[in-house]
Parts: sequence; C-alpha cells; structure tokens
Amino acid sequence: MWILIYLFIIWSSLRTWVTAVDSTTTVGDDLNETVSASVWPTMSPQMTVAFRSQRDVMGNLTIDQLPYVGLNLRRVLLNNETSMVNEGNNTRLLTLFKSMLSSEVNAFVLDLEQYNNDLRVVDTTLLFSDVLTALQSFIFSTQNNLYANIIVLLLNISAPELDSTEYRHQNQTLNTTYILDKNLGNSFIYKPTDLQSDRAKNNTWNIYGKSSIDGWPTLGSVLYEQKKRLVIGELTDFFNETTAPYIFPHDVFHYEQGNSTLDCPSTVEGLTDLSSIHWRFLDSLFNSVDIKEYISCGLSPIISNSAYVNNVTQLADIIHEGSVWSWDSDQPSVTQSTSKSGSSSGTLEAYNCVLLYYFANNETVTWRVGNCYNSNIGLCRYENMAFRWLVRSNKATYFDFDSYQGSKCPDQYSFNIPRSPLEQRSFIAYMRNSSFSDTQIWIDLNSISVSNCWVSGGPYASCPYEKVISRRNFVTMMVPASVCSFALLCIVVYLSVLRVPIYDNRKNWRRVINKISKSELEGVPS
Repeated sequence: MWILIYLFIIWSSLRTWVTAVDSTTTVGDDLNETVSASVWPTMSPQMTVAFRSQRDVMGNLTIDQLPYVGLNLRRVLLNNETSMVNEGNNTRLLTLFKSMLSSEVNAFVLDLEQYNNDLRVVDTTLLFSDVLTALQSFIFSTQNNLYANIIVLLLNISAPELDSTEYRHQNQTLNTTYILDKNLGNSFIYKPTDLQSDRAKNNTWNIYGKSSIDGWPTLGSVLYEQKKRLVIGELTDFFNETTAPYIFPHDVFHYEQGNSTLDCPSTVEGLTDLSSIHWRFLDSLFNSVDIKEYISCGLSPIISNSAYVNNVTQLADIIHEGSVWSWDSDQPSVTQSTSKSGSSSGTLEAYNCVLLYYFANNETVTWRVGNCYNSNIGLCRYENMAFRWLVRSNKATYFDFDSYQGSKCPDQYSFNIPRSPLEQRSFIAYMRNSSFSDTQIWIDLNSISVSNCWVSGGPYASCPYEKVISRRNFVTMMVPASVCSFALLCIVVYLSVLRVPIYDNRKNWRRVINKISKSELEGVPS
C-alpha cells in the first residue's frame, strides 16, 4: 500500500516536471527532418524565425494581398531534364519539390497535360497525382500553428490536339475532383465554395478592414480557423465550375509574364487602387536585387530563371531576398528572453522588442531587435486604414506604447506595424513627405513572453504556439511537489523500518488493554 502511494507521488512529480519542460521549449527549434535537405538548403533557425514572424504579422491580411514568392517549375526544374526524368528519376524530382515546400517558396506554376484519365506534368513521366501525394505528405507534416502556411498552386493545362467534339468529351470525363480527393484530400483545399460561404457569412474583408462581398478571408482565418492550406487556380481556360469545383478560374488572378503593366505607386491613393486588384503575380526572370523592388511594389514574383536539378540551389539567395522583406540580414537575433534583467550598470535590459530603422538617403527600412527599455519614437496607424501612419515625436520605452495602459498614440490611432511590403512602402512615402532624417522607431512586435516568438499586441501579448511557463513559475511549481514527495518518502521509510510499537510488544499491549477493560463499568455512570 505504502509503496503504491510512493510510486504515485513520484509519477505525479515526474509528470509535472515533464509538462513544465515541454512548456518551456523555445519556438526556435527546427522541424526535424520534415523532408530531405540533400538537394535544397534548409532554412537556418534565424531565417525560420524571421519567416514565421512575417507570417504572423500578416495574419490579419486577406490571402489575396499576401506577398508570395513562387517558382515556374517547368522553366526552373524541368528544362532539358527529359532524359533524366524518363530514366526513372521521378523520386528525386519529388524530393526536390518537397524540399522547396519546406523552404520559403509558397507558390508554384505547374504545366499539365491530359493523360488518359489523369493529368501529367509536361515533359515528364510524373503524374499530377504523384505531385499531389508529395504535397499531401508535406501538409500532414506541417499541419500545426507553428509551421503551417498558405500554398498557391497555379495550373497551366495544355489542351490536347483533338477536334472540338472529342476535346469536350475528354474534358468532361476528366474527374479532377476524384484526383484531388484521392491524392490530397479536399479538407486542405480552400475552394470556390468556401469563398462563397465566407462572403455569405461576412467573413471577407477589403483593405479598409471592413466586411466586403468582393473581399477575401484573412490568412489567420484560413489557416487556424478553417485549417485550409492550399489554393488551386487555373491560368488557362480548360476547366469549368462543373468539371473542377475545387479550382479557381483564371479570371480570379492577375497573372502577367515578362513585364508588369501595373504601376508602382507611392501615394496613398495609388496604393489603395493597386490593392483593389486581387492576386497580383509576375512571372519573369529575377535577381536578388530587383526581386525586392517588385515585392515592395505589391507584386508576387514567379521566378522563371533556368536551372537544373544539380544546381537549382543557386536560386535560394534570390528566393530569400524576396521572401524576407522586413528583417535585416542578421535579424532577428535568436536569443533567450532577458526581460527585466539588470545589467552591470544597473540599467534594465530586455532585447526582445523591434525597432524599424529608416534610412532617408536611400529611402529604405529594415527591422532590428532592440532594448525594450530604451526611449524611442513609436509608429501609430489610423484606425483600420492600411496606408495612413503617424510617428510620435515624443520618445518613450516600448512599454509606454502599450495600448492596454494608455498608448502614446493619439485618439483614433493605435500602436502598429507595417504588415506587408505594400504597407511598408506607404510608410516610406509618409517618412519622405514628412522630411524625416535617419531614425529608429518602435513598432508593435516583441518576443517578451517567449524567446523567438515574435507577436503583436503589446508587451502582454502571449505566444500562440505554447503555454508559457517562466523559470520562476517552474521553480514555484516544482518546490512544493518535491518537498511533499520527500516528506512522504521519509514517513514511508520510518514506518517500514521501525514499525508501530503495538506490533513490536504485542504481549505488553494486550496486558494493558485487558487491565483497562476490567476497570471500565457497565451501565450509565452516575
């Protein structure tokens, strides 16, 4: 009995300890071996945190306004590789595809042609179903709030050389719904019917943050509420609503090749007009310099630079320059939280808040980690207007811009952050028009609650990925359990070794009990 109690106590203590350890795991840990990294460089912990923080900052943006960095797979991967593919190296191509999915690429253009009752990747022996199976494997391995992201798959369908009657017949017999259901599963796909439902429920928004029947849902709604991961669209006009109900038609997307016909605006009016255009893609050749410019102009680049399976990693630098539009090259610094710790000089230090650095000479900005207790000016945004900013001239600590305790921002303004390259461009225009010199500005982003988990919403915003238990709370939780366990252990040992006297001296105890019982009187005492 005592042994069982003791084992239960030990189990409870260990369970408490394991729970606490799990709760204090940092979010900077990499996803272990999601896919093979033999052909594509994996993101460093720093790059992973930067990419994730951008996604979180864009959580309230609609999915049609997000900056995507994509690849035209036919031009990048499959050029001049037909012989290799036909020799049975499809596995390597699929491994490379999955490796790209685990990097910063989140849009793909895929050329397909009809092949019997399936679709086949042009110039290869790969079937569309094989690509979908690889995509499903990746989605399963990243289906959580920490690693999930939206993937856009744009299809170019090559029409077969048939007469119109036979073409229509094959088009009707091609069951894309069955192909997608079997090899991917419709639960991951954000479909046209889902968009219709969201619009009917007033769950779609415009750039003013107001519900709109022509809008799209936010990234946070699609990823975390609806658990959708994939948007499939057609760039050609092969399918229709009946033959492909899971696929958005071509007129939903603004897709250009070569040069863009869209202007790069620098005024609030121009930025607003540009934002009224949904899903802005540019398929072209890019380098690591101009891709940043196209991203800042509100375009999503589709890289068509020729590469080969053996040297495709040369594109990694270009992709990184386009995908990380916010942080400086060596940021964010991957550190442990030091919130409210004192330095040797007695000054409070907490390098867990973000400063936006504005450089007037070349009109560029970048994000860097700073000490939350330093005094700087802060960035405020007008209500839900995406492109109207105000920089307060009065300096204060990061904590003084906390909206929960009386923000330094004036009425109708809130402490905020540029959530996209286009919003950041509007901020640059505001700084230029206001004749600001080089300066550092607090923006609403910090990792105070959990190291390397960058969140908006002030210093008391919690990390969405884990239950936070500080070291102090961990000690507070463990000490009582440990003390109780030790005390009970001592009692168990004492009772086991010494025993109770009544068992050691049975004859003497029996004599005492008999004597007492004889002296007792029966009946009611007077």
